[in-house]
Amino acid sequence: MRLRDVSLAAIFIALTVPAAAQQATPAIRLDTIEVQGNGERANGPVNGYVATRSASGSKTDTPILEVPQTVNVVTADQIRAQGAQSVSEALRYTAGVRGEVYGGASQFDSYTQIRGFKGDLFLDGTRLPDGAATADWTTSVIEPYGLERVEVLKGPSSVLYGQSGPGGLVNMVSKRPTATPFREIQLQTGSYGRLQGAFDLSGPIDPQGRFLYRLTGLGRMSETQTDFIDDDRIFIAPAFTWRPSTDTTLTVMGQYLRERDGKTSFNYLPTSGTLYPNRVNGRLPWNRYAGEPGFDRFERDQGSIGYAFEHRFNDSLSFSQNLRYTQNDVYLRALNRNGELLADNRTLNRAAFRIDAAARAFTLDNRLEAKFGTGPLSHTALIGLDYRNEISQYDVGRGPAASIQIFNPVYGAAIADPGINFQRKDAELRQLGFYLQDQIKFERWIATLSGRYDIADTKTRTHTLTTNALVRSRTSDRAFSGRAGLSYVFDNGLAPYVSVSTSFQPTAETDFFGGAFKPLTATQYEAGIKYQPSWIDASLTAAVFDIRQQNTPSGDPNPAHPFARVQLGEVAVRGFDIEARAQLTEGLGLIASYAFLDHEISKSSVITDIGKRLPATPMHQGSLWADYTLQGGPLAGFGFGGGIRFVGSTYDTANTVRIPSYTLVDASLSYDLGKALSALNGAKLSVVAKNLFDRYYVSQCGNVPGCTLGSRRSVLATLTYRW
Repeated sequence: MRLRDVSLAAIFIALTVPAAAQQATPAIRLDTIEVQGNGERANGPVNGYVATRSASGSKTDTPILEVPQTVNVVTADQIRAQGAQSVSEALRYTAGVRGEVYGGASQFDSYTQIRGFKGDLFLDGTRLPDGAATADWTTSVIEPYGLERVEVLKGPSSVLYGQSGPGGLVNMVSKRPTATPFREIQLQTGSYGRLQGAFDLSGPIDPQGRFLYRLTGLGRMSETQTDFIDDDRIFIAPAFTWRPSTDTTLTVMGQYLRERDGKTSFNYLPTSGTLYPNRVNGRLPWNRYAGEPGFDRFERDQGSIGYAFEHRFNDSLSFSQNLRYTQNDVYLRALNRNGELLADNRTLNRAAFRIDAAARAFTLDNRLEAKFGTGPLSHTALIGLDYRNEISQYDVGRGPAASIQIFNPVYGAAIADPGINFQRKDAELRQLGFYLQDQIKFERWIATLSGRYDIADTKTRTHTLTTNALVRSRTSDRAFSGRAGLSYVFDNGLAPYVSVSTSFQPTAETDFFGGAFKPLTATQYEAGIKYQPSWIDASLTAAVFDIRQQNTPSGDPNPAHPFARVQLGEVAVRGFDIEARAQLTEGLGLIASYAFLDHEISKSSVITDIGKRLPATPMHQGSLWADYTLQGGPLAGFGFGGGIRFVGSTYDTANTVRIPSYTLVDASLSYDLGKALSALNGAKLSVVAKNLFDRYYVSQCGNVPGCTLGSRRSVLATLTYRW
């Protein structure tokens, strides 16, 4: 079935919802549901841009004001308003977070920086496969249309989540079944021949509302800014909730994502003609492709199934369990540039690669939550036990390929499939963690004390086929991680806090020769202030921090070791970030952020590395977004908005190449069609332009000379109908 047919089928399904679910709507009688505060739940939808509750920072339904770490929440409303087409794009306006590092041609979200470190990706509170043996190729890619919110928890978070880095983590929250009927269909078109259809259907199945469903799907056919690289996708996410009583809920959630017929995501271009002017041929255009369309191929299959179970024994004691199985497969055959331009300033040597990668991951998280008092103190205690098992493999082939005149390419060269002739690597990681947490309140003081003990075992097998060398390694690590924080919440919504937290990150990753990496450890000291005034729907978070990480992984500087990694000694990142969100008046939304990072390699066995900056990490980063929808008058329902994003200069791994800073502008227009004609109630048309002025920029340059271009101007028009 062609993708265009899938898009049309998606719309047809949306318009033919099971009759039983629709006809039952008028007679629905729901059980009583406890509502807290303004009705927002930690894993639920948010109206506008300002979230007040989150579970990411504590694994309990806690006000963000009371979490002694920085928590930033990107809501579904923000994702829609800014037209984000990936999780990386959704994080563009989040303080101190940098996605899209590998530019507009990348088909991965795997490298998202938080406070200078790679952020770990979680879905509904449990970790997604990180491709421990696959150099990130099998990291999950999550479709943002299937998300309710994207939460960024900054700083070391191993105490609750086990294996995670010191910069923080990205926890994506899936759409779940709703007790109120909800139906949406969406059509989208725009730059690069984009054609997309999507639907989101939810509601009760039975009159009592004990059985709920949600079905979310998307089909897309699109080219991209780069010749021969497509962005075709099929995505489907069913969910089902069973509520046998007001105290028990079971929600089963699945996802499937399929991509076919795309070309390579490498597309590294020479520095001459991108980062530096080519004195003979000028600048390479946005659409330049360095591969070979007749040879290159990219395929991805990704699926997961799991559940979230909750049971409340009484008002004081409850139990939760999250489980998920994920299976990711990636096949890639591609050409990549081999060095810089030759002396003629036109010819680029290339090499052929083939990568077969797969990951299988099982995660389980059990939590027992108790609320009780001891004298003047009130406690929310959490006892947890989680388990993770991930098996991944990574088979690589290399071969020769014809060079190309990159400024005037002629494609069609015959390239032989190298097969798997270079290296085979597989790994298994098992991690068992036991954790405790107590949130202690005394009047307006809140102390958060957390501790965790981890048992992690890793096995790796590296077979270098060129030398027939086989290296097996096995490590067994035990570690304690913790967090201690203190907050004070004033009557006016002001909440200063201090905290210290540590992280422990065992890894199945190895160096090029198969040697096992040491576990990553880190400590962060953070002090900050949060503000949620009662007189306006707004939030402000500001924090200063100092992070030190040992055994930080980085790209292998040896060009003979493509995609391999090495470990540094110690990395230090100090700085501050601030983010403000507000619904200033009805229809007016605002997001502002700024981050400063002072980062360096502070210790290393290689003396010349000390003092170097971290690769692809800016010292300064800031953004501003505002939009407004007219509430009255002849133009009621008309909305307009815009944003500006600044990313400071960065360096490559060796710190020999400086990538200049860049500033990009976005804009949006929307109109509620129901304001013009009552028959169109529920219909909305929006147009979003990203990188409005088509600013040409380089996103990063690798450890071997070569750079990736950023995302050029794109315009998307979306028609949404809800009923």
